[in-house]
Parts: sequence; structure tokens; C-alpha cells
Amino acid sequence: MNRGYRILPPVYDRWQRTYGKDFSEMILPRLTGALRTHRIAGPTMVDVACGTGSLALLMARRGWQVVGVDASAGMLACAREKWGGTNLPVTFLHQDMKELRLPCQVRLATSFFDSLNHLLLPDDLLVTFRRVHGALAPGGWFVFDMNNELCFTMLWTKSETISHDDFVMTLDNSYDRQKQVAVCRVTLTMKEAKDEVHLEETVAERYYPAAVVQAMLEEAGFTVRESDDFNFTSSPDVGRIKTWWVAEKRSGEISRSV
Repeated sequence: MNRGYRILPPVYDRWQRTYGKDFSEMILPRLTGALRTHRIAGPTMVDVACGTGSLALLMARRGWQVVGVDASAGMLACAREKWGGTNLPVTFLHQDMKELRLPCQVRLATSFFDSLNHLLLPDDLLVTFRRVHGALAPGGWFVFDMNNELCFTMLWTKSETISHDDFVMTLDNSYDRQKQVAVCRVTLTMKEAKDEVHLEETVAERYYPAAVVQAMLEEAGFTVRESDDFNFTSSPDVGRIKTWWVAEKRSGEISRSV
């Protein structure tokens, strides 16, 4: 199994709030708008690559029964801590998205914050689409985002340092346009009471052109209902760096998951 993020989980939420709101809070209005537009009814859903569980918990508070799936044990530990044994109907499972298996089919699958870009091989992306297809009930829906190439050329070609009271994070980014692969070398310095602890991790993502994503979705048994580039922030300077996808499981389709 892909272990997912290893050093980032303890600081992940605070790192993201450096840029303003939590991403899940920023994406929620767009998600709920899509649910209304396409008349997507609950009450069951899976959040694929759920991270620290922010979106899963937000949706549970809105009446959804949520399964959150992630490959990182550390991210899931943070998610379970935030859930805190409340009565919210959320279950967190430790699974690689390429091996997604649920006890019961659900009505909605989501995957946000460019999680699917972490799949560096096209075959892995197709397998994941098929796994999601198999996890959905007949007539189910898959709503997700992916980083487009504007994002990689704008944000993955520079270095950045983020400082907090107890940690400093350095992101050393690069993007190979020919290979369509971006790499971020993360250095995390934890400011301990006596000594500093230095940790390192490499995060890689792949750019998939929209035509490739659509073809894979169709091959996996989906019909694409919506696809457009968007700016997920309130700042016009960020630009339309992500692509929004809404796909419906075709009626009568049987997943060819492996």
C-alpha cells in the first residue's frame, strides 16, 4: 500500500490555514452547488483521499453518512482526533485509493485538493476511476478536482518557506513540462524544546490533460456531466488553476475493477 503523507499530518491543517480558509471550507459551496444543480441526493458518500477528515466532517454535519478513505495512517489519525468520538456518522478507513473497497455502495464519491494528481501512472488513475465506479450505487455520482497545467507552471516552479511558532516548512518545487510531472521536496523543521528536528519528504504529482481524464472516466463507466477550470479562492491573482469534474455512473454499467 502507498503510505501517503508521512511527515506532514501533524502540521497539515495549520499549514493549509496559512493560505486563508481551510480548502474544504472553500470547496464546500461549490460542492453543495453541484449537488443542487445535478439533483444528487444522499445520504451516503465516500471521500477518497480524505486527509485529515475536514470535508467528511463538514458533510456529516449536513446529514450525510460518510466514509473517509486515505492511504496515510498519520492523516487518518488526525481525522479521527478531529472526529473525537462524536455522534457524527463518519467512518475512516485506511486504504489506498487504487484498492478502494467499501462494505456497501454509496450515492456519492468525492476527491478534492488534487488528490488524484498524486497518481503518477495513467493506469493507476484508470484503476482508481474503476474502483470508484464499483463503490457507487447505480446512478451514483463522482465529484472531484484536479490540478491543471496552469497550477503546475505557476505554483510548482518556485520555492516557498512557511514559518509557525513550532515549525518551519520549506517547499522546493519543480515541474517537468515534457514529463508532465511536478515534484515538491518538503523540509520540515520542528522546533523542539532543546533541539530542532529536521524531516524530509518528497511529494510528486502528474498533470493529466482534460481530454485524457474524460476518456478514462468514460472507459471506467462514467458519463461526464460537468468539466471546467475554476479559481477556488476569492483572489483573482490565483487564476483558474484547478479543473472541476462531475461524472455520473452510467446506468447498467458493471465496474471492471481489478
